Amino acid sequence: MAVIVITGASSGLGEALALRLSQPASTMHLVARRGERLEALSPRIRERGATPRIHMADVRNREAMQEVADRVLEEGGPPDLLIANAGIRGEGDGDSAMALEEILATNVLGVAHSLAPFLPSMRQARRGQIVVVGSLAGYRGLPGAGAYCASKAALMAWTDSLRLSLEPDGLTVSLVNPGFIVTEMTRKNPYPMPFVMSADEAAERIVRGVERRSPRIEFPLPMVAMVRLLALLPPRMGDWLLRQSSKEKGH
Repeated sequence: MAVIVITGASSGLGEALALRLSQPASTMHLVARRGERLEALSPRIRERGATPRIHMADVRNREAMQEVADRVLEEGGPPDLLIANAGIRGEGDGDSAMALEEILATNVLGVAHSLAPFLPSMRQARRGQIVVVGSLAGYRGLPGAGAYCASKAALMAWTDSLRLSLEPDGLTVSLVNPGFIVTEMTRKNPYPMPFVMSADEAAERIVRGVERRSPRIEFPLPMVAMVRLLALLPPRMGDWLLRQSSKEKGH
């Protein structure tokens, strides 16, 4: 029986992943702050033959995530698949120190709090997959989104290190870097979102990458090519292109 843990499972990509991964005889441990959303999701999980388990917790709270892990491990042992999906974009000035503190607390420390309690048991069992949801925004700082981009860049470096550290213990680590996905968070974006896709489509691509145990799961391809090229360009040239893009959007 597969044991799967997903943080940020109450909406958007987390919800889509929970539904996509629900299979007969699997236990889905759904973690989020909004317990009522998880309650509403549970019947849909059961319809797919899986057993839902609800954990109302904030990934920013290290003690709360330890309690979640203790309950998961007591019931079914170490997870076969652990997905750290919870994340925020933040409000207001995305380059401010306040935004950096708020966003790093969830997007970076929250991921660490989500993984750390499970690692000893997973290493001892010498099995399991870890998936961290980042963003293509981690490749380059973008105007007005410095804190968000910094958080995703941190995840890129950290998961690269974690992947190598855990490999001798039989664990695999995948970083998901998607482009724009239709979620509650992105609906607030005041600018065009090229190559935007639904959460269901994104979940399907992620699951395919997880099945292949890909170190990085990045999509859509045109956006991946754009951000990687932007990251390789000299800073002055990259800055010029971003300024031009902002002018075209009327910013």
